[in-house]
Order: sequence, then C-alpha cells, then structure tokens
Amino acid sequence: MKTKYDLSSAKPAKKRQGLKVQKSFRLDPEVLLWLEEQGEKQGMGYQTYLNWFLNRQMSEEKTVVERLANLEAEIFKKKRA
Repeated sequence: MKTKYDLSSAKPAKKRQGLKVQKSFRLDPEVLLWLEEQGEKQGMGYQTYLNWFLNRQMSEEKTVVERLANLEAEIFKKKRA
C-alpha cells in the first residue's frame, strides 16, 4: 500500500436512493421456513419476500377510523339480516 494517495481528482460519492438498512433479528424456525417457502413460490429469496410482504402490509394499513367504520358496517349489516 502507498503511504500517501492523491485524492485531488476524486469525486464525491453519488447519493443512492432506496439504501437498505442492515439489521439483525431473530425468527422462530417455522417462520423462517414459511418465509423461505413463500419466497421460493414467488421466485425470490426469503429476505426479498419479507421486505415485499412488509411493504405491502404497510401500504394496506388502515387507520383506526377506517377499521371502526368497517366494523360498524359489519355489525349493522348483521342486525338488519
């Protein structure tokens, strides 16, 4: 290795969109097995599948008001029947 480097012509790194965060967590063996199976069915790895699945759940997440409205609609529908 050199003791000194000439960085005068170096360019700053480009900012990357969608940078992923590396995080370690523990899963039950049956959860990991399910993720691997589901990912394989979809043609992707289990980590990619987990990320896709969680993103889908986040986008479909309903507010408390929406959930309450759905619940009330179901209750009143049953009372009318």
